[in-house]
Amino acid sequence: MKTPFKLLTLSIAGACLLTAGVSGSRASAEPSSASVPVQAVPISAPVQQGAVKVSAKAVQEKTDQYSADLSIPVIEGLKDKKYQDQLNDILERHAMKDLELMKKQAANDAADAKKDGYEFNPYEVIVKYEVKAEGGATDGGMFSITVETYVYTGGAHGISRTDTYNVLNQDAAKRIELKDLFGADYKQTIDKHIKDEIAKHPDDYFKDGFEGIVDTQSFYIHQGSAVIVFAPYEIAPYSTGMPEFAIPLPNQAQTPGADARSKPHTLVVNGKKLSIIDGTVYTDAKGTVTVPLRSVAESLGYELKWNAEQQAVELQKEAQWSIVRMGKDEYVMNKMAPVSLGTAPAINSEGKMYVPLAFFSDILKADVKSEAGTITIR
Repeated sequence: MKTPFKLLTLSIAGACLLTAGVSGSRASAEPSSASVPVQAVPISAPVQQGAVKVSAKAVQEKTDQYSADLSIPVIEGLKDKKYQDQLNDILERHAMKDLELMKKQAANDAADAKKDGYEFNPYEVIVKYEVKAEGGATDGGMFSITVETYVYTGGAHGISRTDTYNVLNQDAAKRIELKDLFGADYKQTIDKHIKDEIAKHPDDYFKDGFEGIVDTQSFYIHQGSAVIVFAPYEIAPYSTGMPEFAIPLPNQAQTPGADARSKPHTLVVNGKKLSIIDGTVYTDAKGTVTVPLRSVAESLGYELKWNAEQQAVELQKEAQWSIVRMGKDEYVMNKMAPVSLGTAPAINSEGKMYVPLAFFSDILKADVKSEAGTITIR
């Protein structure tokens, strides 16, 4: 009978097998092209023009030795079709290679278990993806996607790996690198930011575990920031997970208006605390508090539809209907006379429409409370 320590050793070795040769974002495996300077640009509409679409190719298998649940991303809509085909091929080959390695390892370890008379627990591989930037006008033509691969080969837990792919969506697509976003001194800029963040919670990280980012550092682009990603155990214990650090891109206007300022509020809608990305609150020069229309309205159960002809957003929830027009201090509920709230809707550089907090209390008749830095909307 093999000891638990031996079984744990087998599981760690298996995890290493499946992650060997992977560094950062697998940038070297992306379609070859020289990187170019990238400047994210603001837009004047809350909808993505030229956004890239991603669908899933599902691969599911289950035997006595292993189970597999793969959602392999299939990209459509890149302007450079050749680059798109190459990238799709890479994404599928990486996922299938992980599956084949795990199947081979499971077969070998199951045979060893049977031979030596100990119990074999089936192995598992899961692949899923998330689009972080859609590559349209809102994102300055930057397309960013993460692919997370989880592998379990016994022991207390499995191991996750995140691969990231960042592409400038143009006629001749280019891979985006951190130096394109932050300039020649990108390492110093990013290292300082990460060290400052680690210093706020030193117990969550290994002592002296972070020395600096590497040339192939994994990152993705989301909501005007480059998010630096680390693997489990890379700079912190497993309990910390996969550490991420969001660093605002240079020259990004983070406010919906020139005179607006971000306020350190917590935004809670229907009992759910919105993230800093979805729930940033602004106060303009007149002192009007503004909040993101889509994230708040959808959390309240409204469906939103962009009306291109009127340059407006329509909101619908059962019998309730409202419309919010860009640049117009006119707010309508159920086709009644427009009401002025003193501030027109505004669009920030990330393409998010902001409306006065009073829109939810006075127009949609939601229960809105603000106290001790927390805004609650029900």
